[in-house]
Amino acid sequence: MARLIATDRRAVVLANAAGRVLLANQGANRLCLVQAELLSRLDWPKLCARVRRAGSVNATWHQDEQVFEGEVVHVPLGPAEGFLLRLAENDHESTWLRNRARSATLMRVSHDLRTPIQSLLASADALIRARSGTDEQSRQIRLAAESALEHISNVLAVIRGEQGGHGGQPDEDFSIAEEVRSLVALVEPIANARSTELILTTDVPDSLILHGPVRFVRALCQNLIDNSVNHGGGRVEIVLHCMQLPQPLGTELADGTEWRVKLLIRDEGGGLPPAQKTRLARALGLPVPEGTPEASGDTSRPSAGLNVLAHALRQLGGHIEVRDRGTDGGALPASGDGRIIGTILKAEFSLPAASFPLERPTSQAVEVTPLTGRTLLLVEDSPASREWLTHILQGFGANVVSAGGGPEALALLSRDDLARRVELILTDVTLPRMSGIEFAARLCAGDPASATRWTGKIVGLTAHADDNIRRACKQAGMVSVLEKPIRSDTLKNALIAIMSQDVPTAVDTDTISEDRDSAISSQVASDLVQRLGPDKARSFMIRALDEAQSVLDELTIEGLGPDTGRRLHAATGASGLTGLNLVESRLRAIERAVELGRTDLADLIADLQGAVTSTRTAAEDLT
Repeated sequence: MARLIATDRRAVVLANAAGRVLLANQGANRLCLVQAELLSRLDWPKLCARVRRAGSVNATWHQDEQVFEGEVVHVPLGPAEGFLLRLAENDHESTWLRNRARSATLMRVSHDLRTPIQSLLASADALIRARSGTDEQSRQIRLAAESALEHISNVLAVIRGEQGGHGGQPDEDFSIAEEVRSLVALVEPIANARSTELILTTDVPDSLILHGPVRFVRALCQNLIDNSVNHGGGRVEIVLHCMQLPQPLGTELADGTEWRVKLLIRDEGGGLPPAQKTRLARALGLPVPEGTPEASGDTSRPSAGLNVLAHALRQLGGHIEVRDRGTDGGALPASGDGRIIGTILKAEFSLPAASFPLERPTSQAVEVTPLTGRTLLLVEDSPASREWLTHILQGFGANVVSAGGGPEALALLSRDDLARRVELILTDVTLPRMSGIEFAARLCAGDPASATRWTGKIVGLTAHADDNIRRACKQAGMVSVLEKPIRSDTLKNALIAIMSQDVPTAVDTDTISEDRDSAISSQVASDLVQRLGPDKARSFMIRALDEAQSVLDELTIEGLGPDTGRRLHAATGASGLTGLNLVESRLRAIERAVELGRTDLADLIADLQGAVTSTRTAAEDLT
């Protein structure tokens, strides 16, 4: 390997995951490919995490107004591992790398847009056939349209992220159960149009939040589910199972415990034709089954869908099994006889849990209050804020159902059984796609997707509660607006007062205003430690810091984007709830600058980075 690197005309460096250079050639030395530069320019540890999963990832190196395209490859070194960065030798090779990445991305985009559009068409066809739309058909069209818009936004984010210079978008925290449920809802109109029965079973802890490339998880799951619905006959069974893996000796997972995700899909479509089996095996790098057209010279290329599936699987470091399904519902032996009634697909991959997994309070930790046993719907797009609020409200005895946005909340409330139980909705005012104000106005006006009109109380929650916002919230139907940061007891008392009043009145939220210049609010810290203990309080703070760091990384790497304002607001709220004064003030400063149209944020970004670093130290020392 040393000889190969030394004689390569390209700039080549072999380093470990921490950025320590093990081998480098003259080209690498000329470009100063050293540890400090790898860490600062490429965010090397995060890039290596993606390479470890996918095998290789494109990267771009900027040097003295020159741009060098390259690739990072995972290199197993016995009990250790290395990561080989090789930059293109000339413009022709750089152009080839860029075109390869662009072609692959555009191919995936063109295919990924097909399912949501097809879902809309299937819903529209059903409505036309009925000649007059019913509430249920209206619900299907609305949910399909909102899912399509959300999915298109995700696809555009993939384009933006994968063509960046740091090896793609940052990994995110997400609920695997929510993602699969959303995808099933997306293809449901297509299944109905084909008279296909969809059955989803989930064996996933309610609190499980994973950390990883959610865009590839969506692409993998969508393609498996989509293909089964289109070709799976009259019944498709989908089983999602997650299992915690034992931690290997001598390793320490920075991002939390590793979980194995298994998606099992069983259909009754009569099995895959031999030619399709061949194309699937080629796309996924599987052995070609005996007796398939491979031996007869079939050169059919894999479809766009199979290429999308294969790419997502590689990026997740997973594998897939494809088996024929017999009359007993199980998999037929590879060389056995028996009548084939369908196909069984099983995809597996592993991802770490989020750095702070949500744990429901034990029975000893639950306080008996007027909220005990009552069901609340929490609508909050910030994962850190959502988990903090859920934990606190459950600690007061409430049953909490959470949603990450307005469309998801409306879909939940369209289920009559749940809508009848929800007594109060606590929603953030600034949400993606549909603001909290729009959500409240739509719900109060009578959402057409629901069989009955929901008539409970809606409470707003925001990090910026000025008179204009309060007025708009009231006009939309909210009975009160609470301002972040807010202490847990103050939140409890406010919600109890609101739920006990037949006619809404003003509620004194007693928001926190002291020691605003300190890194961490002593008042909030004391409240969190007293209620949760130092370890749990520290975890919530670190969780909010990670969310702020994610926004900071996006600003540093990609600059301002269409979603920057919303993400800044979400991180500001999470920081306020957990008492991160310094980070909250720096985020607010960037928010104000963005609202004023300022584009040069270098000084504010540097201030935020300093605040995140110093606050992390203070949080880790919390006792």
